[in-house]
Amino acid sequence: MGIRVEKDTILNWINEMGKFLRLVVEKWESGLSSPEEHAEIGAGYTDFFGKERGYFQSLDLVALKTYTDETLQVEQVRPLALLMMYDGFLTNDRSLLEKAKGLLEHHAAKTGSFSFEDFDHLAKLDAKLKQG
Repeated sequence: MGIRVEKDTILNWINEMGKFLRLVVEKWESGLSSPEEHAEIGAGYTDFFGKERGYFQSLDLVALKTYTDETLQVEQVRPLALLMMYDGFLTNDRSLLEKAKGLLEHHAAKTGSFSFEDFDHLAKLDAKLKQG
């Protein structure tokens, strides 16, 4: 029974995180960006990952990979990378974009899985990072 509870917990977490990310993507696609929206996105780090946005900003990529490997379940790494990516897009934070790219690549290498959606995300990240 304990295994089912744990599985249900992560599935619920994934569903809630998916809903949150859809709202973030809608904000990014609409081109609207306000301080209130930035605060809402910042709350996503705390609500879903238990750390403030500043914590993730302060980590370098190596420390971020270590954090995800030691603290998060495999299913949580990609959503963190996506949150960082859209946060970086909305705030023009190059550091978050670089970390999101590195985390997506790390997740793909670690799990041995890669999707066309992730390929598209990496292409968007590369394009934005080349812009400067």
